[in-house]
Amino acid sequence: MKPFKLLLLNIVLLAISLHTANAAGLSYDFPLYPYTRDLSQTMVYRIMLRCALPEDRSNMDMQAVATYMRKIDCITRGIPKVVVLGGYQKDGHDHTYPAWLPADDDFTAPGRRKGKEALLWLMEEAKKYNTTCTFHVNPFDAYEDSPVWNEYVEKDLLCRNSDGSLVRGDVWWGRQSYFVNLVREWNAGVTQQKIDALIEEFPMLKETGVIYFDNQTQYPASPKHRTTKEDEISAIKRVAQYLKEQHGIQLICEYADPQLYGFASTGITWDWNESLNVVPMETPAYILCGGRNLTHDNLLGQTPDLTKRQLQVFGSSVQLEDIQFQDDVSKVLREFTHHTLPYFYMNRLLRMNLTQGPAYEMELTLSDNVVSRFESDNKHRLYRDGLLLKDDYDVFIPIYWVNHPEIMAYSLNGGKKVWSFPREWEKVEAVDLYKFNDTYLTLELAQSNIPITEKELSLELTAGEGCIIVPTGININDGTIYDNSPAGKAMFINEDHTTQGNWLKRYGTIGYDVFGYEKRLPDYISANYAGDELNVLDERSQNKAALQLPDNPTTRIEAVRASKLHQTIDIYTDKEQAVSLYFADYKQKNCQILVEIIEPNTRQVLDARIIHSFSDGIYLSYNIKGHVLARLTRFFHDGYRGRNGYGPEGDPDYPVCSGIFFDEKVPTAENTIDAPADRLSCYTDPVSGQLIIDADIHDATMANLQIHTASGNLLYRQTYDIYGQQLYLKLDRNILNATGRGIIIVSLDTYNSSLKEKTIY
Repeated sequence: MKPFKLLLLNIVLLAISLHTANAAGLSYDFPLYPYTRDLSQTMVYRIMLRCALPEDRSNMDMQAVATYMRKIDCITRGIPKVVVLGGYQKDGHDHTYPAWLPADDDFTAPGRRKGKEALLWLMEEAKKYNTTCTFHVNPFDAYEDSPVWNEYVEKDLLCRNSDGSLVRGDVWWGRQSYFVNLVREWNAGVTQQKIDALIEEFPMLKETGVIYFDNQTQYPASPKHRTTKEDEISAIKRVAQYLKEQHGIQLICEYADPQLYGFASTGITWDWNESLNVVPMETPAYILCGGRNLTHDNLLGQTPDLTKRQLQVFGSSVQLEDIQFQDDVSKVLREFTHHTLPYFYMNRLLRMNLTQGPAYEMELTLSDNVVSRFESDNKHRLYRDGLLLKDDYDVFIPIYWVNHPEIMAYSLNGGKKVWSFPREWEKVEAVDLYKFNDTYLTLELAQSNIPITEKELSLELTAGEGCIIVPTGININDGTIYDNSPAGKAMFINEDHTTQGNWLKRYGTIGYDVFGYEKRLPDYISANYAGDELNVLDERSQNKAALQLPDNPTTRIEAVRASKLHQTIDIYTDKEQAVSLYFADYKQKNCQILVEIIEPNTRQVLDARIIHSFSDGIYLSYNIKGHVLARLTRFFHDGYRGRNGYGPEGDPDYPVCSGIFFDEKVPTAENTIDAPADRLSCYTDPVSGQLIIDADIHDATMANLQIHTASGNLLYRQTYDIYGQQLYLKLDRNILNATGRGIIIVSLDTYNSSLKEKTIY
């Protein structure tokens, strides 16, 4: 396995590089986590604009589409949403591929807008409803009536059988599809051109931060070109890397494909059981989550498949592509309360343990005393503190993203049911009840000042009816947690591989917690733990990586807080402090940990990095003020394998942490010393012949790259956005207009620094 190259990060982007290439595939860097958006807390759904056939119903009026988005926003109480627009391109869904442009010219919007302008209006209008838009594109399919068909044939960019005939895909809407050879398309520069052109035409895609690939698990081979399924997977990963590095856009896909672990964050629509190939106790939803699946739900006319009960126990979100949801918006409420609401609620918690009964019973225990069960009567129920939150299709679940206490209730079949209020409502004596009006454009007060008796509410709803419950007098339109300032802030300082367990006089001058021995913190600092178990491995260790005892430096302790999947450290300090976490893989069990500092309310990633090979111990230090969570997650080295085995089989062991230390804030000047200076490295890849430019850029968001010959002739000039404090480029010889070998001068300028390096190319 090739070594990781650990890099500094900015507030949301991680750059950690494991350079990989298949025999005939494309090179890529693993992983691309953290993603630009956490889709475990962002509702993603689809709207079909123009359908494949003229007789199918289409959404050509963007004003009507915007109204539908407004209704969904009302139902979902302002949760962040991404809508995937299918059939945005000329002639609609499953037409014109492999072309992604132009937009269909028959769309209309207010102000006599048509075509592209109408679509741009919709994308802007959607923001009013806590929604941003992206597009459904298909990188695989090609049709003979596409405007670029001849180009793909002439450039030999389609998959071919051994006899040279084209590899056929499925027949969609009566039209034969063929497969694009993704490796050849990339090498010809056509993929990059398609991506760049789409984003130039619709720059708001950068604001959305994701783009959707349809049917991404096809991965067609091309025997004639000797490209395999694995080569095609490598091409998708390279495309994902290009999208993120060049445009700050994350790839999302139709299916939760374990082969794209670390690259594509989720399968968000027709999951078709792909997420069942992932062990959910090995992959939390913020890394890889599945989408809407029909096999465990009879609400869409399907027969429940009890063997797939994990899709309810762990949850799933919505799809909403079917036109029936626009025709009857009450079905959106049904889907949201049965799927997204409990799913997102559980996604904020830590997965602790999973057990299965003799038949189809399944129980998932989560942090905060929450249990998700598929019970012997073949119904899913969700409990907290032993009290029901969800009883099959009836729910009474807190809405955690609004700025006040709120519960959403729903009943599929109607009737009277007694619900218990959660512990946070202990002092609430009366509540107001709001119901959705007939249009689902607003909520209306239905009952006020309803007394609470014995912390319970007897609630009667008609079939398919939903409502929200708030303490009496609450303003239900006071915004969401996403409108608020962060509860805390964090800035990475450095990592320390040399101190090992000799922390005394170096760390913990204000306070510390040496796990398994002593916790000593001042009143204004707290550190609390969730999701882990404390394991004391050796109370009198001779290992230099083991932490010294604070009152006896000659004695050391090996102790860890460990978890099966992930754990959190809840940190609060009302003063800005340097906070250091210490990690040691004492038993050399091949640990690899994703270490994130996150905002506790929105779960925004403030800093993220992956550590491995730390049997000698490593400190990660941050300046922190306020309230943050340190989230530690087991992460796979070079892609998910899901063997349920650790160590010798190659998969990483459980995450571990051994201590936390508090010191005075590290001044900015020290930050500058501890953090590496801006750096530029240039060299020629001996295999591909490409010019590799690898730079670390700090405190700058843009850099101007220029390449000259030794005599001063300009070969290349381009301005790049800086993501993750790194710029990593591969430039082909044809881009530089370079022919023979010679000395070139590479210059990289930011507003803080000017870097130059000579190399032979």
